[in-house]
Amino acid sequence: MEVVTAGQLGKLGPLIGKGGQAHVYAAPGIQLPDAPGPLVYKQYNPGHSPAQGLRGLVRFRNNLDRDHRDRLDRCAAWPVRVVEDGGRVHGVLMRLIPASFMHTRILPGTGTRQTGPREVQNLMVPPERAGRVGMPVPEPQERLGLCRDLAAALHLLHRNNLVYGDLNARNEVFRLGEHPTVMLVDCDAIRKSGSAAVVQQLNAPDWEAPERWLTMYTDRYKFGLFVLRCFATGEQISTTRDPRRADAQLDADGRRLLRLALDDDRDRRPTMQEWGWYLQGRLTGRPVATGGTPAPVPAQRTAGSATTGWIRDKGTGKWVRR
Repeated sequence: MEVVTAGQLGKLGPLIGKGGQAHVYAAPGIQLPDAPGPLVYKQYNPGHSPAQGLRGLVRFRNNLDRDHRDRLDRCAAWPVRVVEDGGRVHGVLMRLIPASFMHTRILPGTGTRQTGPREVQNLMVPPERAGRVGMPVPEPQERLGLCRDLAAALHLLHRNNLVYGDLNARNEVFRLGEHPTVMLVDCDAIRKSGSAAVVQQLNAPDWEAPERWLTMYTDRYKFGLFVLRCFATGEQISTTRDPRRADAQLDADGRRLLRLALDDDRDRRPTMQEWGWYLQGRLTGRPVATGGTPAPVPAQRTAGSATTGWIRDKGTGKWVRR
C-alpha cells in the first residue's frame, strides 16, 4: 500500500513545523504495520503538492524485503505513505527521527542548555570548541565509522539508481556508541537518476559540486567534502575544499581517494562502494578485496527511541520534539 486518505489520518496532533513548502503535524491517530513508532504528517502547501514521484519513493521502500527495509529505516527518515484526498496528493507520512540522535549542549555565552539533533555539522567544529559547549568530540576511529556508515547509506541509494542530492552539514544526523551511525533526513527530495525530484533538489552553501545538475556524481563529490571536513584540522573546517588539510588523518589510499572525489572530472570520483572497501579496511585493519560490498551497520537500539523523536521546523530551521 502506497497511499492513505486524509480521513485515515484521524485527529492530528500539534503543529511541529512550517515553511514555504509544507506544514508538519504529529500524526498519533494512524499506525502502520510496516512503520512502527510515531509518525508525522508533512502536508504540502498549495502549489507544492507533487503530481508524481513521491509514490515511487514509497513504492521503493514497500518493495524491499524486510531486512533491507529495516536497513533503509535505520539510515533514512524515508516517506512511508502518500496522503491523498479525491485523487490529489496532500502530503506524506514519515517516521520521527529517533531520540538517540539528539544531544544536549550548552549555548555559548549564556550557559543555557539546549537539546537538539547531532547534525553532522558538529563534526566540522574544532574539537576544543565542541568540547566547550558539551558537544561530542569523536575519536578518529569513530569518524571513520561515521564516514563508512554514510558511504553505506549512499551506496544503498545508488545501487537502486537513486540520487540523494542535497548532502550537506544539516541533512544528516549522527550518533556514536558501538556502531557510529548516520541518518539521512529531508528524504522527499531523493529522486530516481535521470528523473525530476519530487521537491526541488538544492545545493546548500559551501556544498556545491562543479556540475549544475545533481546526480550520483555530485553525491560522490559531496561525500568527498564530508570526509575532508570530518578529518580536516585548523579553522574554517566547514568550508574548506583543500584535501591537504586531512592528510594527517588519512593514509596514502585515503588521500588518493579524497583527491579523486574532489576532482572536477566526475568520472574520476570514487563510488560509494570503493569508499566502503577502504573505510572497512581502515576500521578492521584488514584491507577489503576489490569486489566486496560494505556490510550494513546493525541497528543500535536506545531506550525511548521507539516512542519519541524530533523533526526540523522547515520555517525556522530549528529542531523540535514531537
